Amino acid sequence: MIVHTRRRRFFVLLAFHTIAWGASGYFIHSAQTGDRGLLAKREAKAQTDAIIAEIGALKAEKAAWERRVTQLSSEKVDRDLLDERTRAMLNVVHRSDVVILLDR
Repeated sequence: MIVHTRRRRFFVLLAFHTIAWGASGYFIHSAQTGDRGLLAKREAKAQTDAIIAEIGALKAEKAAWERRVTQLSSEKVDRDLLDERTRAMLNVVHRSDVVILLDR
C-alpha cells in the first residue's frame, strides 16, 4: 500500500503541475495574440495614429476651403479668385490668356 500512495502522490503532483503550466501557457499566449492581446493593442494604436493624421489633413483642407469661401462671400471680394471661379464655371478664357491643350 505504501508504494501505491507514493505513486499516487507523484502522479497527482505531476498532473497538477502539467495542468497548471498548460493553463498558464494558454493564458500567456492568449494575452499576447488574442482579440484583446498585446498585438491587437499595437494594431489599434497604429489605426488610431493613421486616423488622427487623416483628421489633421482634413482639418487643414477644411480651413483652406473656409478661407476661400470667406474671400468670395465677404464684403470685399477677392477679384482674382472671383475671376478664376467665373472662368472655370463658364469654361471661357480671357483674350490675353495662353491656352495649352493637353491630350487626356
